[in-house]
Amino acid sequence: MKPKPGRSGSQKRKTTARIAVNCTPAQKATILEKAKAFDLSPSAICLAMLLDAPLPRRRHQPTVNDNALTRYLAATAKVADVWKEQKAEVGKQGSNVNQVAHMLNAGANPDRIINLVESAIEQFCASIANLDRARNEDLHELRTLAMEVWGIEN
Repeated sequence: MKPKPGRSGSQKRKTTARIAVNCTPAQKATILEKAKAFDLSPSAICLAMLLDAPLPRRRHQPTVNDNALTRYLAATAKVADVWKEQKAEVGKQGSNVNQVAHMLNAGANPDRIINLVESAIEQFCASIANLDRARNEDLHELRTLAMEVWGIEN
């Protein structure tokens, strides 16, 4: 016998008999409220009560703060943009190294090459320091925002 489409796996395997229960709208509301509180279907909550089975423990479902989630997603986009810019800055330093190699091969004045190398090293160190600072600040901000999204205190 092929199960009806749209039934859940447990209904296909176990539950084949059906009992309809008449109740008042207030009783129905109470049943639905209890079912929702325990994250169960109305059928499951009724079966548990009628068969004297213990109710399962409530599942903790963290609530998401929508405004905090929006701020978190905006912050992650900002971080991605900043890191992309910083990566481009570091890439420029590679261009400076290529200029030094070209000048060495062309037999340029050593003093000029030394100045270029010192400048490239200073720029590279500044770029790395900016990346490190941005990474630390951005990760801290993202961590704080994520905790706010889930309602977790720092």
